[in-house]
Amino acid sequence: MRAHFQRFDEHLQSRQLAYSTRVPYLAELRRLATALEEDGQSSDLKTLTMDRITRYFVREGRSSLTQRRALTVLNQFLTWAKHPLAAEVGAMRMPRIHTAAPDYLSEAEEKALRKTLRTRSDVTSQPRDRALFCLLLDTGLRVAEAAALTVGDVELSEKMIRVSTKGGKQRTRFLPVETRDILKLLVARQPAQAPLFRSTTGKGIGTRHIRRLLDFWVALAGISRGIHPHVLRHTFATSLLKKTGNLRLVQLALDHESPKTTAIYAHVADEELRAAIEGRRN
Repeated sequence: MRAHFQRFDEHLQSRQLAYSTRVPYLAELRRLATALEEDGQSSDLKTLTMDRITRYFVREGRSSLTQRRALTVLNQFLTWAKHPLAAEVGAMRMPRIHTAAPDYLSEAEEKALRKTLRTRSDVTSQPRDRALFCLLLDTGLRVAEAAALTVGDVELSEKMIRVSTKGGKQRTRFLPVETRDILKLLVARQPAQAPLFRSTTGKGIGTRHIRRLLDFWVALAGISRGIHPHVLRHTFATSLLKKTGNLRLVQLALDHESPKTTAIYAHVADEELRAAIEGRRN
């Protein structure tokens, strides 16, 4: 197996999969190869059997989610390698996943964060950080998508921003008026090729930097719990669903290919419905 990993990675790159996506794929394959070798047998593709694959997954005892991901990665690898077991692996029964409701900011937390971003002009990076986090809250962009933006991606006259999404696709996102006004100050007199969100050295800030910035602003806003940047995407989606009650619109806004991916937000709608029914007579 290991002899094929480099070429499989090149195949994934040709599909324009991000580095952050390819690394877990290869890590999963290396984990399988190591487990097969620890059995005292070769991990060569020629010696791979369904019995060995099945025993591997049974022995690992991982959660249904990680097991499902592992099967998906193995199926893609074997399909690429044109291995005769690819179809059987693809047909293996996937464990059912019980997804938890996504973590998102409460209305009070979002208001506190926005107010702090708006009023703390004593913080040197406030204009950039306010633009960044309001953009995430108002468009639902993934943090990696926001980090990759350039000044030229912002089309204020068209009220939209161009985004490179998963798989290298180009999409546009609508910008609400407040976000446009904030970005207008950020892009003024800047070259189109410059990173939209950059450090004091002029280089674009990465996802880890964004995580540290959010930690800083969350603490300033008096929010006592830790907030991952992806929570802002969940906050956007949750708010949009509450306003519209339309999961299809949320799917389009988040650029989800499958409605099943968007269905996690239905938990939020269910909670709202239960609360409404419970308090109907009060």
